[in-house]
Amino acid sequence: MADTGRMFSKGELIGAVVAALAVGFFLGSMFMELKPGANMPPAMSLEQGAAPGAGSAGAGGPDGQGMPRELAAQLRDLEIATAQKPNDQSGWIELGNAYFDARQAQRAIAAYGKAVALGPVSADVWTDYGTMLREADQAKKAVECFDAALKQNPDHQNALFNKGVVLLHDASDRAGALAAWERLLKVNPEAKNPEGVPVRAMVDELRKKS
Repeated sequence: MADTGRMFSKGELIGAVVAALAVGFFLGSMFMELKPGANMPPAMSLEQGAAPGAGSAGAGGPDGQGMPRELAAQLRDLEIATAQKPNDQSGWIELGNAYFDARQAQRAIAAYGKAVALGPVSADVWTDYGTMLREADQAKKAVECFDAALKQNPDHQNALFNKGVVLLHDASDRAGALAAWERLLKVNPEAKNPEGVPVRAMVDELRKKS
């Protein structure tokens, strides 16, 4: 994807709450920040991917290199745990989060999809799910996930910011992106993107081009 923009990632907050990230894309617990080289990523209309396969912890990142041993060990343990307890929703969420950290979008999507199939999940999980979907070039489903998160929590700042990023960069929907970011500013007037640029400035610039 050309000029994908960065989003907020799992576990990070927007603006002054924690470290601010820049316009772009990207999920996580409350706010998200995409790691360099990562895009975004199942959604309300789930399309189950292949189940996580054994031995996947041996590869780190898109190129299969550089995964910390601790994360690799965590993935192995979680893969074993979910295989033994396939109806444990929390286990699938943990596995999805670990794949998220490992930048294995397709496996993260499959794990989050399993969790969603087992019952309701939090707005944070929907946001992370959407982030991984965008990473896997599934922008439409990513937006569906962010909408699912916002249905549960209309003020979820990561979901609002990331939805705007996907709409602007992947769907060429300036009006939709503007609406998402304007809504974000009502929740947090001091919101900034992953690079520290005020969302208000981004909104002003987008209005000029609309």
